[in-house]
Amino acid sequence: MRERETKNMALRNYETGEIWWVHIPFEDVSKEKRRPAIVLEGNALAVYTAYVTSKNKDNPYTIEIEDWEEAGLKVKSWIRIGRIVSVSEMDFDSKIGCLSARDRDKTLQLAMEYMSGASHEFSIIAIKNSKDQYLQKYDTGWNCWLFPYVRSSENNKSNVDKFVSGLFNRELVTRYVAHTKHCKYSVSDNVYKIYNHKLYEVTFSTADEKILPVSDDKYCWMTFEDMLSDKATAEYNDDVIAFVKANIT
Repeated sequence: MRERETKNMALRNYETGEIWWVHIPFEDVSKEKRRPAIVLEGNALAVYTAYVTSKNKDNPYTIEIEDWEEAGLKVKSWIRIGRIVSVSEMDFDSKIGCLSARDRDKTLQLAMEYMSGASHEFSIIAIKNSKDQYLQKYDTGWNCWLFPYVRSSENNKSNVDKFVSGLFNRELVTRYVAHTKHCKYSVSDNVYKIYNHKLYEVTFSTADEKILPVSDDKYCWMTFEDMLSDKATAEYNDDVIAFVKANIT
């Protein structure tokens, strides 16, 4: 322990975006684990975990390191913003590398949003017909198919019911199902955001693919397989598709 402390006392300058091996304490301060960490500001660190295959759907604050090889990492990795801890200088071990400018900028932007407690409130509406197809709206801001959605508010369910009833020009009542948070890139605003999604469901017992909303917007009925086979929809909305699929049968 003394050797580690002496070695690191000489390391004074840490740059934002640098990646270090750091001894991170557990909640039980008598234990620690050596793992990679990103320097955010001063002694604040965003700990990341390397995932080789796919991103962790169970953690809403995980973003991909696009230039992971350039950063000195050996495998494709993700940054877990939801694990930000403060460590002392003696906990630093050895430097791995540094994030690229684009990875650094998006990490800092999202970390600031996370630490501020900000989230973007939206209600997603899963409207299913008798053929297990879900209503999808083509969103020109995202350039892909999305579940219909409205901004969440205090009178949320009544607003959702009103929105759905207006789509089909008949009175419809939705059922609240679940909520979750997602960290995702906003194509329209060109930044990463934390979204708090509430999920509502409405089922048409006798509907088929010919029933569409009374609207000038572009709608269609799609199965989960249809959504994931569409390249843009799968890229930008795979987390929401997984969320709906896991909570609605």
